[in-house]
Amino acid sequence: MTKLSPQQTRQCSTNALKMIYYVIIGLAITEALYRTFLKGGSFPGLKVFWANNLPSTILLFALLPTICRFVHGASIHLDMISEKRYKPLLDFIGFFIQASLFYLMAASLERPLVFSFLFGGMLLCDAFWLIFLRLINYIDLGSTEKQWMWSDFCIIGLFVMLYMINKTMACVWSVVGILIVAIVGTFLDYFLNKDFYFPTSETVTSANTM
Repeated sequence: MTKLSPQQTRQCSTNALKMIYYVIIGLAITEALYRTFLKGGSFPGLKVFWANNLPSTILLFALLPTICRFVHGASIHLDMISEKRYKPLLDFIGFFIQASLFYLMAASLERPLVFSFLFGGMLLCDAFWLIFLRLINYIDLGSTEKQWMWSDFCIIGLFVMLYMINKTMACVWSVVGILIVAIVGTFLDYFLNKDFYFPTSETVTSANTM
């Protein structure tokens, strides 16, 4: 059997860890769609917009763009080549926790207060995970990573404000507030970090020559 090079072995390890991460994310999205569009095992039709179902429907549209931007960033981050031996494993631990919290958020769409706490907890874990990797010199905090941390703490602050206004988070306007915060956070992330997510050929060439 041909022995793999160290780089090939590291890539295989990264791919295996990514697959586990993607499976949990897939389960989270499936759970969210099921809880929103299959009430009692059948599709409720326009009832998803009725008052008793509206909060979970709104939170679904807050969850999906948030998952998209975090998974997008995680996929790029996992594929970044590093000389640090255990970086793929540390990445996986952080992203496994993140994916698990996304699943719990999906399972809590009908409970806005629990959803908001899990959302804030996921953002807090993301920020502290980045800080931890920097403290052990496994990553450098570039403009993208710094923006992620600022975004995490700002969104948590906004959630605290929403909680102070309505401690049960049951009011539909609190849920709409979560939706707006999630969409604006996603838009700003993609806009401010467009060179990270969608680099041009010039950006790639510049990075390779550094």
